[in-house]
Amino acid sequence: MNRNVIDIFPDELEEFRTKTRERNYLLVDVRQPVEYAESHIPGAQLIPLPEIEDRLGELEEDKNLILYCRTGGRSAVAAALIKDAGPRQGLLYNLVGGITGWEGKELKDIPHLELFPRDMPLAQTLYRAMNMEKGAWLFYSDLAQEYKDTELGLMLKDLGGKEEVHARSIFTYWRKHAKKQTLESFEEVFEHLDGRIMEGGKPISAWMARLGKDPDDRVLRLLELACEIEYYAYDLYRGLAKRDRDAEAVETYLLLAEQEKAHVRVISKALNRFFGD
Repeated sequence: MNRNVIDIFPDELEEFRTKTRERNYLLVDVRQPVEYAESHIPGAQLIPLPEIEDRLGELEEDKNLILYCRTGGRSAVAAALIKDAGPRQGLLYNLVGGITGWEGKELKDIPHLELFPRDMPLAQTLYRAMNMEKGAWLFYSDLAQEYKDTELGLMLKDLGGKEEVHARSIFTYWRKHAKKQTLESFEEVFEHLDGRIMEGGKPISAWMARLGKDPDDRVLRLLELACEIEYYAYDLYRGLAKRDRDAEAVETYLLLAEQEKAHVRVISKALNRFFGD
């Protein structure tokens, strides 16, 4: 997600802790209190993802930070939020595979596709971004039906609606940059998009598969995946803002980026409501 965040693997973590004095690093568990109470890596301090931005003062700037969650998704988001808050002297690590990998359990990886190569023409990038938003819209819309008439269902429906609004904004600049002018409306183009690839270049089927079928675990997985989805989009729009020379387009991309970041906060608060103390 963020090039300034360093991936560290479970075996490397053990070596790191052996060779590094405790006063020089902080191990942070960004899961919810109930998860931490069940099991955590010894010596870890609990700062749930929803509280990260409010508790930055507890993260000394000169200390190396190692963040982890269940499988690495929430902690990657937390690391990126910390990095966005300002420069640090200490290094910032994300534990790949989270506590699941640290405990030696098998991880089911999702293939990651390079969805937006640096040399891709802007028009093609914008079209793929629209398709990515369509994928997120499908993801949220399907799950909103599954949790229909519940607080979670209403939140998912709202998020889905916002993804469609984002696609509409991208459509304006895609049509402007496209070599061949289209007479199709946004509604017609959006209908044609298959939405199979979502944020991070991961197939929508793979995101859905990660939810599992255990009803007691599914909601937590859903919310942590939603955090990843929204942060991937945030990172994408910041990148597009750096590529486009159209001042109005840049302003739009930055606005979309901030909206995606706001979505992360909405989902984080939901983590607290459903899985707080």
